[in-house]
Amino acid sequence: MRTIFMANRAGWVNPLLWVLAFLVVNAFWSGVAQQEAPNEINTEEKFEPFREVEVAPFLNSDESMPARLTVSFASSTVDQANVSYTLRLNNETIVTSWSGMLDEAPPEWDGKLEPGTYVMETQVDEGVTVEQQMWIQPFAPFQVYGHVLLSVLLIATSFLEQGLRRLAQKASTEKDSEPEKSPFKGIKQGMPDVMLHEGEDVIWREPLR
Repeated sequence: MRTIFMANRAGWVNPLLWVLAFLVVNAFWSGVAQQEAPNEINTEEKFEPFREVEVAPFLNSDESMPARLTVSFASSTVDQANVSYTLRLNNETIVTSWSGMLDEAPPEWDGKLEPGTYVMETQVDEGVTVEQQMWIQPFAPFQVYGHVLLSVLLIATSFLEQGLRRLAQKASTEKDSEPEKSPFKGIKQGMPDVMLHEGEDVIWREPLR
């Protein structure tokens, strides 16, 4: 009974482990693909009215990458001031822009950026500090491809593992079915032959004592 239970248990435990591995690996890749890489543009200590931002292609791909821009203005010396920023691709195409007053909170921009050179133009009155950061998800364009590749690799590994398991079981069965060979040779029964010299006629021999 215990052997049958263990066999049934092994029958569903192995597929369950592969399903769990499938879910864990794909969940891990999904988390990696959604990770953001920060790109510092302007800070309170380092400010430039024109700041260049290079968005490099990932794995030589021209796919656009999800991105978001966070901007904040502050001042400890003035209560009101004009602030604005404009992000351009190749110094021509406007990606996003905003202008307002210091006490207004600029909206957070999110969209997609294709690989290329971007220029951030920031205009502020004297006494105003700026914090600007671009957050990019470089793995996001490959998220679907990664899920497909990982799934195919897991399925292939599963079939390979099953094949190796069957080969091992077959080899074990063939080994058990081979007849057991005795390490000892058979001993001939009966009296040993007596060597006689040529021409010797022996009808009766004195028994050995």
